[in-house]
Amino acid sequence: MLSVHSLPRIEPDPQHGWQVVYWLGEAFDYDIPFRAALAEMVEVLEMEAPARVELPPRSSDEDFVEGSLVFGEFRLKTYFEYSLGYLALMSGDRDALEMVTEKLLPMVSVRSV
Repeated sequence: MLSVHSLPRIEPDPQHGWQVVYWLGEAFDYDIPFRAALAEMVEVLEMEAPARVELPPRSSDEDFVEGSLVFGEFRLKTYFEYSLGYLALMSGDRDALEMVTEKLLPMVSVRSV
């Protein structure tokens, strides 16, 4: 289960295309397990098609971590920022992002405030 602060929704990406943001924790919480969250996403997606995540090696002072989530023929950009506590999936292909978001939705649990 992926615990988030608010239900993820697709919105324009300020850089290009579209993004869906998963608010995983509080700003500057360096214990947010975003790599584990991405691994859980891959487990769910692998039920439908081959999936994997591509990230740089972990570093002790990592922040602003960019990578990719590959699902079947689709490659989504990933971005995690400890400074804000969020994980974003991005794509220029809104349909691909909608499909991945829909497949991940059953694993999302919104924390009550």
